[in-house]
Amino acid sequence: MTDAVSDFFHTVCVRLTFSSMRPISQDTRELINQLSKPVSFWGKASRARVDAEILSTIGDLGESAAIIDIVPFVLSDTRRIAEAAAAAVHKLTAATAAADLAWLDTMWRERSPYNGAYRLEWHRLSPATLERLELFGEPSVSLLGMASFHESGHVREEAVNRLDSIAGGVELPFLLIRLNDWVPEVREVARRSISSRMNSAYGRSFTTNLALISRLEQTERVNHRRLIDAINELLLSAECRPVLLEALSSDDRLIRRASFKLAIHSREPASPEVLRKALSNPDTVVRFWAARRVSSAFDSAELDHLLTLMKRDRFMPVRREALRAYVNRGLEEGRVELRSALLDTHASMREEARYRLQEIDPIEVASFYRQALSAGNEIGLYSAISGLGETGSSADSHVLERYTSHSSAKIRRAAIRALSRLGEEHLSALVDALSDEVPSVSREALKALSNRASLLGNEQLWKIFCAASHRHIKRNALSLLEKVSKWEGISFMVKALCDADEEVANSGRLGIQHWLWRFNRRFSAPTPEQLAKLGSALEECGNLLDKKTRDELRFAMKMV
Repeated sequence: MTDAVSDFFHTVCVRLTFSSMRPISQDTRELINQLSKPVSFWGKASRARVDAEILSTIGDLGESAAIIDIVPFVLSDTRRIAEAAAAAVHKLTAATAAADLAWLDTMWRERSPYNGAYRLEWHRLSPATLERLELFGEPSVSLLGMASFHESGHVREEAVNRLDSIAGGVELPFLLIRLNDWVPEVREVARRSISSRMNSAYGRSFTTNLALISRLEQTERVNHRRLIDAINELLLSAECRPVLLEALSSDDRLIRRASFKLAIHSREPASPEVLRKALSNPDTVVRFWAARRVSSAFDSAELDHLLTLMKRDRFMPVRREALRAYVNRGLEEGRVELRSALLDTHASMREEARYRLQEIDPIEVASFYRQALSAGNEIGLYSAISGLGETGSSADSHVLERYTSHSSAKIRRAAIRALSRLGEEHLSALVDALSDEVPSVSREALKALSNRASLLGNEQLWKIFCAASHRHIKRNALSLLEKVSKWEGISFMVKALCDADEEVANSGRLGIQHWLWRFNRRFSAPTPEQLAKLGSALEECGNLLDKKTRDELRFAMKMV
């Protein structure tokens, strides 16, 4: 995988994570709707208490997406409602991931300001009135943060100025989001605010917001490279190293990835401790990044230990990096590892090994796989069968056919896949495998036979359907009957409607619909025998079709 592909992979992961916030649940939506219901004159006295209780309940439910709907209530003239709204917003904001705050910033601009009196009042906020948000004590930082998402650039700029006077790190995510503001003056205020926080005391706050820093790398409005490099340099410093290492174990996947990427791809060589942590991480993206760095970072015993971890990894790209590292280290060691990789369970690893061996130690790989099978060793059997299917010839079919009845479903699947690549001589073995009681094996036979449907006998497939005691076999047989000639399979689709299993019958209905949709795309005339079979099937099972579909089939018969 090239650096460009790796960076693209990271970009996709980042962007997917930024859209992860769940929508508001129906229960929370009903509570929000209650806040906007009109109230009678006599009900106003108790309305403040009820609305305050509703706002507190919304805050307790923990659905961050509700912030947009409840924050305008902090502008209520009723102090009880305003304080309840401020407390709820602060509680929800504190529980919101940094990446989801960026999502909220986007969502603000998709909501109408005219949906309710409080929403309109929020829309009319001015820089001078932001002082009202500072009267709530601790929740003020969250309220100013929401004001920094306001549609007015003047309000956003003043909100950032007021956030700059707050210290401790809670203000940092809002400042980072505004770095990409579309108004240059707002961006500049945010940049100055962040630059003034470039010290080790803010190390933990920056690691907590690594998701937003990674987001800045993907933006196109302004090049933030210089500021990002300054933040990275701070986090890689000796003073901030403890908090960076702590972030490697974060529960937030994006923070974990960003911290590992920073530690692994820094200009300084990554430490064995970091790489060992990365190679043991359950996140495949992190392990892949570490694997690509290992071979260039160490040598001798430390490299041996890390390569051993990589060889055992379940993720193929990590194992492939280990294989490439061994080849680059030395001819003999590379030859041994390449021969071992010929029996890897992943096709790409086997392909890589064959390609590299042709450069340093050419062998007849099909013979290698034949010898592995003749040894009778169950270990590596799956890979040997798969490898022979990839490199063998039709003469190997008789060797592979006996594995289609192996006790292991995995081995049977490998044998069917291998046979499908070696020609048409083994068609009967693939047809037999269609009746396998294990769904995945039957499905593998279906894939192998899909492009060979014209070579199969319709009556044989129908016999398989009728004899099948498992639903998946019947459905796979019907799928193949769909692929035979235009007028051969349709009668069997109709007859399948009479099956006692409703799901099988529905497969027949779907097959009929597919046939009707494609009717005018294939111009072939039916034989009298084919028309008679379809007519008989309609007499037998046509009553299980809706009238419209039944009429369309009879009309199709009359057209030819």
